[in-house]
Amino acid sequence: MAGKCLRAAEEMNFCVAALLCFAVLGVLDEGLGGKLGVVEDFRRGIASMGPLCLSMAGIYCMTVKLTPYLAEMLQGKTLPFDPSLPAGMLLACDLGGWAAARILAADPQLAVFSGLLAASTVGCLISFVLPVSMGSLKSYEKMGFMQGIVWGVITLPAALLGGGVVLGLSVRELAQNLWPVIVLCAVFCAALRFVPRACVGVLVAVGEIVRWLGLILFCVVVFGLFAPEHAVVEQALIEEVLVIVLRITAVVCGSLVASRLLLAKCGSWIGRAAALLGVNDYAVLGLLASLVSNLSMLPLYSKMDVRGKVMNAAFTVSGVFILGGQMGFVANAADSRGMCAYFVTKLIGGILAVLLASLFTKAQPQAAAAEPEAEKQNG
Repeated sequence: MAGKCLRAAEEMNFCVAALLCFAVLGVLDEGLGGKLGVVEDFRRGIASMGPLCLSMAGIYCMTVKLTPYLAEMLQGKTLPFDPSLPAGMLLACDLGGWAAARILAADPQLAVFSGLLAASTVGCLISFVLPVSMGSLKSYEKMGFMQGIVWGVITLPAALLGGGVVLGLSVRELAQNLWPVIVLCAVFCAALRFVPRACVGVLVAVGEIVRWLGLILFCVVVFGLFAPEHAVVEQALIEEVLVIVLRITAVVCGSLVASRLLLAKCGSWIGRAAALLGVNDYAVLGLLASLVSNLSMLPLYSKMDVRGKVMNAAFTVSGVFILGGQMGFVANAADSRGMCAYFVTKLIGGILAVLLASLFTKAQPQAAAAEPEAEKQNG
C-alpha cells in the first residue's frame, strides 16, 4: 500500500500534490471543529462542486459526443490552422476545449496547444471569465473592467508563443496557429475601442447564452440517467466528467486553504506589495485570489482603487486559475511537459498584463473611496 502511494506521489504534479496536502489539512480541521481556522475555506471549496458540475457536465459531455461527427466533416479538408484551434479559442479546457482538441488535433502536441494552452487563456476568457464577470459586476463597473481586459488580451499572443516553444512546436506550427489568435485579439480590442457599449452588450448576451446552454445540457444529461432508453450520452462519459469535477474540487479546496494561510501569515508583505504596485491592499488580495479563481476576486473588486481594478481585470485573461481547478484539470490531462507549458503560458500572460496595466494606469491611492461615483459619471 505504501509503495502504491509513493508511486502515485511520484507520478503526480508537485503543485497538485502540495495543494492536496492543504486539502487534507482542511479535512482535518473539519474533523476538529474548525480549531485550525481553515474549515470555512475548505467548505467553500467543497461548495464549488455543485456549480462546477452544473456549468461543466452538460457542455463537456455533449462536446465529447458531437466532436467525432465534426471530425468526420473536416476529414480531408485543408485548413490554414490546426482543426483543434477553434475549439480551444471558444471553450475553456474543462468546458470541452480539451475533449474536442484531443479528437480534432493533427498530433498530441497541437492538441495540448489548442486544448490546454489556448483553451485555458482565450477560450476560458470567452466561455467563462467574461460571462461570469459581466453577470457579477455592477453596471458602472463593467466598462472599466473591459478596459483592463484589453491589456490582458494584448499579451495573449506572447503567452501562447512562450507555451508553444516549451511544447517544442516548430516555427511553422507556431505561425500557423498563432495568427488566428492575433486576429481575434485585434478584433476584440478594436470593438472595445470604437464600440465599447455594443461590445459589452454582446459579451453579456453571450454569457447568458453559455450559462443557459450549460443548464439545459445538464438537464438533458441527468434525464438520461433516469430514462436510459432516452439517454443522449453514455453513462461512462458522465462518470468521466464526475471524476474530473471531483478532482478539480479537491484542488480548489487545497488552493483556498493555502490562500487563507498565506494571507494570515503574510499580511505585512501584502502591504509592501501594494505600495510597490501603487494600489491598495484589496487589489493585491484580488490578484492572489485570482490565482485560484476569478470568483474569489470579484467580491473584492468594488473595494479596489482604479489602478488595482485595471490590473486585476487584465490579470484574469491569462493569469486566473493558475493554482485553481483549471490546474487540477490540466494535471489530469497533460504530461509534465504539457504542465510546464501551461505554467509558462499563464505566467507570461498574467505578468505582462499586470505590467502593461500598471504602466498605462496612473496610481491613485486616495481615489478608492470616491471611485464608484466617478465611474458612474464616466460610465
